[in-house]
Amino acid sequence: MNLKERQKILSWELTGDLRRLREKAREFQARIVGSHYLIVPETRISDAQAWLAHPPEEDWLIWRARRTAARLKVLPIYLEPGELIVGKPLFSPPARYEKKLKEAEKILATIPPFPGGDAGHFHPDYEKVFQIGLGGLEREILFHLGKTSLPADKKIFYQACHIALKGLMAYVHRTGDACLEMAGRDRKNAPHWRRLGRMCCCLARRPPQTFHEAVQLLFLVTIGLWFGDDHGLTSPGRLDRTLYPFYRKDLRAGRLTPRRAFQLLCALFIQYNCILGPGSAVSAMVAGRDSQGKPICNDLTFLSLAARRATGLIYPTVGLAWHKKIRGDLMDFSLRLLSTGNGDPAFFNDEVIVKGLRDHGVSRSDSFNYMNSTCVEIKVCGASNIWVTAPYFNLPKALLEVLADEKIKPATFPEFCRYLRRNLAEKIIKAAADLDAVWQKRALTGCFPLASCFIADCLKRGLDFDRGGARYQWVENSFVGLANLVDGLLAVKHLIYEKKTISRREFARLLENNFQGREPLRRYLLNHLPHYGTDNETADRLAVEWANFLVSTTEKCRVGPHRYVPGFFCWVIHERFGRETGATPDGRLAGWPLSDGAGGSQGRETKGPTASVLSTTKWDHHKVIGGLVQNLKFSANLLSTEKGRAAVGKVIETYLCRGGFEIQVNVVNAGTLREAQRHPERHRDLLVRVAGYSDYFVHLTPELQAEIIARTEHSLV
Repeated sequence: MNLKERQKILSWELTGDLRRLREKAREFQARIVGSHYLIVPETRISDAQAWLAHPPEEDWLIWRARRTAARLKVLPIYLEPGELIVGKPLFSPPARYEKKLKEAEKILATIPPFPGGDAGHFHPDYEKVFQIGLGGLEREILFHLGKTSLPADKKIFYQACHIALKGLMAYVHRTGDACLEMAGRDRKNAPHWRRLGRMCCCLARRPPQTFHEAVQLLFLVTIGLWFGDDHGLTSPGRLDRTLYPFYRKDLRAGRLTPRRAFQLLCALFIQYNCILGPGSAVSAMVAGRDSQGKPICNDLTFLSLAARRATGLIYPTVGLAWHKKIRGDLMDFSLRLLSTGNGDPAFFNDEVIVKGLRDHGVSRSDSFNYMNSTCVEIKVCGASNIWVTAPYFNLPKALLEVLADEKIKPATFPEFCRYLRRNLAEKIIKAAADLDAVWQKRALTGCFPLASCFIADCLKRGLDFDRGGARYQWVENSFVGLANLVDGLLAVKHLIYEKKTISRREFARLLENNFQGREPLRRYLLNHLPHYGTDNETADRLAVEWANFLVSTTEKCRVGPHRYVPGFFCWVIHERFGRETGATPDGRLAGWPLSDGAGGSQGRETKGPTASVLSTTKWDHHKVIGGLVQNLKFSANLLSTEKGRAAVGKVIETYLCRGGFEIQVNVVNAGTLREAQRHPERHRDLLVRVAGYSDYFVHLTPELQAEIIARTEHSLV
């Protein structure tokens, strides 16, 4: 497509069939609010049956592989008229299987429990499977199994991989068979179903030949890993990188048009909304740079973003990997997409992230091939076993603990800070030790033979995903409430140690009583003290100091084979932590959400968006591969004009050029949000950016809704 053609695709709409499927996906989401991960009763019953057939001498890896294959054998396939991409499971009501499920749960309780740690947020090596297909993976496994000098443990590993992979191949073929059966029932659309059926049956063994086949295989691999191997939140990945060779070849051969590719991407996006409940996240990413460091910008970059607008569902979000050589027309297109109000794209700093990955031993070529792991946590695509948000740390709660600790008597503010650093360091060190113990247990009673087929270098090393097979392995944490911590410390310093108007004990008691009877003091804290997020040097210097402390303390620890990796984002945890955290010294009342990212607290960015991003970028982000979010909110009318979009674009690029990690924007008026609170039935499609992910505003808790409304709304830059 030329520039003029690309500018038009934001106006492309769904076909009638896709509109119907989109509406059904939307209704499905509305029915299952609060159920992120959906259970297929048949697979639970299958797990129990597989365990009953588990002989005592059977190796754990073989059992795990048999479990995966057994699940995929019974996973019910749900086909709907008008589908272009098929293979999603049918979610039957658990009540239908109540008796069998009760019996199954008793048996499942006898299985050694899964040790914990992250098993989702998965990014398969799509490029490899697109090149050699599932049959090619099988041949690779059989090649290793045929080696005469193969040690016993590696032989078991390859046998397990083969069992699990054969289970996926059978599921893919079964999907094809289901389509062929559908052709007999839906005679009006029989040719369409036969084409899909033949396609899936072929994909069970050979690599994809066309763009449509590649998209179809991508989804079927996702289903196999998600529901067969417990790798929920498996991502569609870097779409304009992995799918582009098929798109280009089909376009040149006259087999595909840009509009047809757009429809197929929309069909894929709709399907993700049929396998995951609201309140979670699945992400795709476009742009960035290829393995040689050359910018990626092609038709699929624009089509993926346009598909996000046209589908308008919560999954997947589409992130843009920004770098200094990004094309101006792509940035303009992205800002026009933002102006539609769906919160996409989020802008990820390719240069900062690549630098951070290189610091962790990632090769140059691999460092360009990363994904935001659903929200903003970073993983290397197709080559990593990385746990994210393990765990979230409540920074303001640690501050309250030190403030109320009667065993200590800090005479000066620096001494108070030393106690707080000790408190937080103990928490970080303990978390790392606990996670390391889980990491070791995962090698015994974890393991994922199917995932091992899709992650480099498991097959090459002959090692399971959980036993050191992946090329890159580490654990990422996340610190929540940095702005509350900084603003709270400024209040402690000012009131207790400089003005000496209140004792530490009195301040702690005041906070326990939620500022009751002391509203003037709370207003003073909010309106007269410096705040992080306003480009105030005093507040920002303290933020830099504490961010650096948290980063360095994390990196001194080790989990598994690698140093512990820091992050600063919160998904919805800022609201959950807020509910369980009392009033804080910065003037925040008990129960109110903590700050929503790495920027200033909600409503305190009173000096405008530029001041906000200047504050956040005064500390080094490249080390926080665990993820960092800068949230901004602009009034919808600002982005309705070319001048307004240019102004917002300048703020975004200021943040990124100064080394900001990720920035995301809500483009909606507070009045619209309040109207949605009063009449949710009129705003069921209203999407908002929360803290690293998107969700329907009307599905959020009242506390999260209030928090988003409270964010500073910028109308002028």
